[in-house]
Amino acid sequence: MEHLAKRGNFGEAITGISAQFFVSGRPIPQGSLKFINGHAIHVRAQDLALWRADIANTARTAKVDMAKEGVEVHLTFVMLKPKSVNRLEPHIRPDIDKLARAVLDGLTGVAYEDDQQVVKLTAVKEYGTNQGVWIRITDKDKLRRSLLASENVIDDFANMNINSNCD
Repeated sequence: MEHLAKRGNFGEAITGISAQFFVSGRPIPQGSLKFINGHAIHVRAQDLALWRADIANTARTAKVDMAKEGVEVHLTFVMLKPKSVNRLEPHIRPDIDKLARAVLDGLTGVAYEDDQQVVKLTAVKEYGTNQGVWIRITDKDKLRRSLLASENVIDDFANMNINSNCD
């Protein structure tokens, strides 16, 4: 599977974005269980394990910082459009909540210690030619610190202008 992990200055100093990257491959949902002889077994356990490993490895390649506080996660799942489908939006299987759960578990231990740190989650499914998932992680504590630093810069600038006008 191809992994695109672009690291660059896309405003993370101001926005608190810790990482933004794309994991190429067919998104695998988490949560589809089948009962065999009274035991619950994930239908695609091996595929799911590989998908979560791809997510974790791509996050490491993107040099995601481990968040200590809350994070916001935005996911855009890109699905291949079947040739026989005319609708604009992919209201198709797999369910978006199961796709999101697999990604959040894949990021556990890399982007945050536990997925309970996710305080805001947005997820979108759309059609495209390169299937996979775009992941954007915003560290809420980093954002808070950036906003405070920005306020200090503005205050310093304002004070500097006030003092220069008094001369």
